[in-house]
Amino acid sequence: LKPYRGLVGILIVLTISGNALNLALPKIISGALDSFQKNTFQITHTIWVFASVIVGVFIFSYVQSLTQTYVAEKVARDLRKRLIAKISLQDYGYIQKITAAKLLTHLTSDVDGIKNFVSQAVASIVSSLFLIIGASVLLLTINVRLGLAVLMVVPIIGVTFFMVLSRVRVLFKKSQEALDWLNKVINESILGAALIRLTNSQTQQYGVFLAANTEARGIGLRILSLFALLIPVISLVTNLAMLTIVVLGGHFVMGGVLTLGELTAFASYLAILIFPILIIGFMSNVIAQASASFQRISVILDAPEKPLAGTRT
Repeated sequence: LKPYRGLVGILIVLTISGNALNLALPKIISGALDSFQKNTFQITHTIWVFASVIVGVFIFSYVQSLTQTYVAEKVARDLRKRLIAKISLQDYGYIQKITAAKLLTHLTSDVDGIKNFVSQAVASIVSSLFLIIGASVLLLTINVRLGLAVLMVVPIIGVTFFMVLSRVRVLFKKSQEALDWLNKVINESILGAALIRLTNSQTQQYGVFLAANTEARGIGLRILSLFALLIPVISLVTNLAMLTIVVLGGHFVMGGVLTLGELTAFASYLAILIFPILIIGFMSNVIAQASASFQRISVILDAPEKPLAGTRT
């Protein structure tokens, strides 16, 4: 992404600005609840502030979506141009060695994996990290003891993500290799359709296709089973954190240490804290796929060019 650092920088600024406004919403609600209890509630002022923040979030989110789509399509177009330019400089023997099926996967599935990373993961990772850090700081500023009790959920979820992601990255590389095999079988079946009919080897070719398809499906199911472990763990930890807020926070409210508005803000910031962790978990799928795809594409981009041996140009 170095050649696109200007566009990526704009995307990051838009993402942070929109999420900064999102972090202000629980504070506005908290202040409204506390002022209502003190009989100082001003409905007109609260509505204007709330509406201004919502409009700001909408504008930043809209421009962010347009920007990330533009950057992703530009990266994909330039990457395909680089691949085609590199392939055109290689000799026929290199193409035969790499195989047309693998080159097809590079130009379609692998490039799309990197495009999805730019269009989804970059903004999601930046916004998630910003929300996690911002929500954590705001929780601690409201009440340190309750904030530390709630933040204990983050390391548990982080360790779970690390364990799953380390395994998924390996499986995604195998998944792309299985897709290469599947494309090769399909290509051979189409090009050799007449020969297959002539030799009456439809059953044999069907068996080859079934083996390639079963391999790709099996790897996909293994990836899905690993990600399926994340949701129950996150749900359990989130519910424990919410129980902590209700029990310990309710105790602080009755003791006068915490206001009702601050308790409500705590519950809102917990949702803001957990949701980005979920997004990072889902984006780990995209990150792992893009990482595996870029490693495969780099083999083509970094391949040495064959020297011209002829005497004429």
